[in-house]
Amino acid sequence: MTVTTHYYDGKKSLPLDIELYQHSSSLPEGKDDELFQKKPDIGIDLIDRTLARGLSPGVVLIDAGYGNNTTFLKKLGS
Repeated sequence: MTVTTHYYDGKKSLPLDIELYQHSSSLPEGKDDELFQKKPDIGIDLIDRTLARGLSPGVVLIDAGYGNNTTFLKKLGS
């Protein structure tokens, strides 16, 4: 599974960043593994990379799981 960001110019989409999401059960130490990162946290990191490039997203599309994550929504709004 991946988390991605794309640039959209109104006609076409260009992928900017793609990060692999690893479920905690696939890691030796589960959620305590240093490689484990929740999908919303990966999403915020990718949005931060986009902003660091000087691109400002006008639209953020997320799946339903992100919409129920208050921490993610607060980070997105800051």
